[in-house]
Amino acid sequence: MQRLRAYSVELVLVGILLAAVFFFGYLGYGLLRPEIIDEPFSGEKAQANVARQLEFGVRSTGAEGNQRTGDWLIEQLRVLGWDVVIQPITIGDTLSGRNIIGIRSPGQAGAPVALLTTHYDTRLAADADPDPAQQMQPTPGANANAAGVAVLVELARTLDVDATGHTLCLAFFDAEANSGLPGWSPHMGSQIFVDSQPESVPRCAAPQFVVDLDQVGAEGQVFYQRATDDRTLQGALWQTAAELGWGDTFQAEIKPPSVDYPTPFDEAQIDMIHIFGADYPYAATTLDTLEQVSAATLERVGRTLEVWLEGGEG
Repeated sequence: MQRLRAYSVELVLVGILLAAVFFFGYLGYGLLRPEIIDEPFSGEKAQANVARQLEFGVRSTGAEGNQRTGDWLIEQLRVLGWDVVIQPITIGDTLSGRNIIGIRSPGQAGAPVALLTTHYDTRLAADADPDPAQQMQPTPGANANAAGVAVLVELARTLDVDATGHTLCLAFFDAEANSGLPGWSPHMGSQIFVDSQPESVPRCAAPQFVVDLDQVGAEGQVFYQRATDDRTLQGALWQTAAELGWGDTFQAEIKPPSVDYPTPFDEAQIDMIHIFGADYPYAATTLDTLEQVSAATLERVGRTLEVWLEGGEG
């Protein structure tokens, strides 16, 4: 009888233990897969994301700060409930990097893909610095391009993916910032992403459209349209900004950038639009610091994208 009673107690304890495991597992899942955050995009939080990246130091491909930034991105995306895919990149014989892609799908099956892209590496040399003595120094990269990263991380926090009607892919590319420097090609990270599709990231294959962010946080920045971008998508996004009262920031004038390389997405004939601060004066200089970045500009960019995407555009 005593052995039977002891056995019964053991069963009860096991049952309690299993219930606790399932309960805390459920809580953990809730932490990793949070419900929709009922908050609009915050420029202040995005600016804090810029500051966090600058704390990592030099973030050029292969640098310790680049590795730490990538680790931070992976952590942020996973905590916010996004699935993460990592693509290794090899440059020459000594340097390595990685693309980081966050993915989240809506409840409905068969949703088309919307791809939002930016790059998280910074330029090896401040070769446009007004001081020749500084031109071999790495750039701080606050607006070019911690700002683009900061907007996507904040969108990962606030976007209602179900409302967008799309599988959303947030692609943070490495090895993109050194075009024109010896041994570097433009768009190395995004080229690897495009070339490896659909095998490497099948959920992000064949995107319906791509929106690329670069230099999107400067005080008073104006974003012009580009003649090579998809005119329908571009018009809809700029119209959303105008309806939000930000037509002075998103101007309908077409103005080509001073330097423009066709992207791998252009060459693959995928519909694409750019939000690009083409006339940012501190790009590729040591003056590209946190003081140049405005929470108000970040909010205008992020909130425009948020409203446009949640309206089911694309």
